[in-house]
Amino acid sequence: MTPIASNVAVPGDQKRGLLNSYELRLMCRDLVEQQGCDLDVILRGSGVSPRQLENPAHRLTLEQELTLYTRIAQCNSDPLLGLRTGARLSLPNYDMLGHAMMGAATVQEALQLLAEFAPLVSWASHSQLRSERHGDVDCKALMIYPTATDSPAAALEIESTFASLQTLFNDLLGERVQFAGIEMRHRTDSTDLSPYQELFDCPVAFGCTRNALLIPRTLLARRLPHPQPEYASLFRELCRESMSALAEDRGLIASIKSLLRVQEGRLPTLTKVASHFNQSPRTLRRHLHARGTSYQALLDEVHFELARRYLTSTQLSVQAIARQLGYVDARSFRTAFKRWSGQTPGSFRAFAPIGPVESGSKPL
Repeated sequence: MTPIASNVAVPGDQKRGLLNSYELRLMCRDLVEQQGCDLDVILRGSGVSPRQLENPAHRLTLEQELTLYTRIAQCNSDPLLGLRTGARLSLPNYDMLGHAMMGAATVQEALQLLAEFAPLVSWASHSQLRSERHGDVDCKALMIYPTATDSPAAALEIESTFASLQTLFNDLLGERVQFAGIEMRHRTDSTDLSPYQELFDCPVAFGCTRNALLIPRTLLARRLPHPQPEYASLFRELCRESMSALAEDRGLIASIKSLLRVQEGRLPTLTKVASHFNQSPRTLRRHLHARGTSYQALLDEVHFELARRYLTSTQLSVQAIARQLGYVDARSFRTAFKRWSGQTPGSFRAFAPIGPVESGSKPL
């Protein structure tokens, strides 16, 4: 991989498409060209025309992303579609975020940039980093929560995401990267796991309690071959500007919620969130008031959404979930959850259907 040239061209078009939009275009193209599907059938009900799909400057809405993942999964007959698509999503597809990561000093710094600017990858991109021990290896676990709520669509998205991360980090270091392991919640009917082994070269487990990429600390500490702090800083600022543009295009409230999901457990202040969107706290408070909400209300909505997701799709204890969400103790979390839902976390878990939780529900 070559370093960023001194006369690098700074992307000036803040309307460029998101990575997930490009990923979905690749999948649709595969269905048409390799599997003989009718594009109109794939797009049915999505609100996306063939012309819009092929326009790289056209951003898909969250609703369109969700519908397309589901439609693609319904039409698909290739169990390796997600894996093959993700492997084609290389560093240049990450646009200015890729430039910022490429100029980072270490793999750890690049990973933090990826987490901070996750909404530039997908409207509802949500991940979480946690330190843990995997066997005898100290790791960072990057846990991924899919955009799609339909199980086959979520599996397709997760496999594509992990494959793209393998390709991304290979590109960043200029060599094949070996992770400590990959865990996926969905199961596979395939008895031939060689395609996964060939791509990842690490243990891959299905039917787990989470979707997680396990990154050894020794890998995180490695220096990237061409660190360029001045360009990393420049593109980081461009990423922030793009986040502000997203806030305008997709709605300030949705953008703040996406940021809060990424910042999960750290409870960012109103001042910090306002700074993220290049606004003063007073201006942000006024904008939220004009939309009939407040920063605390948005925090509650996101915490309620994440709490329901943890209760229905993981085996974490109530105390562990409280800790994940930044509460001082389980009692405070139980009180808040009962205020939101009218139920205790235990009662909700006992009677709720198992599976991914849709976002968008508001606490009572």
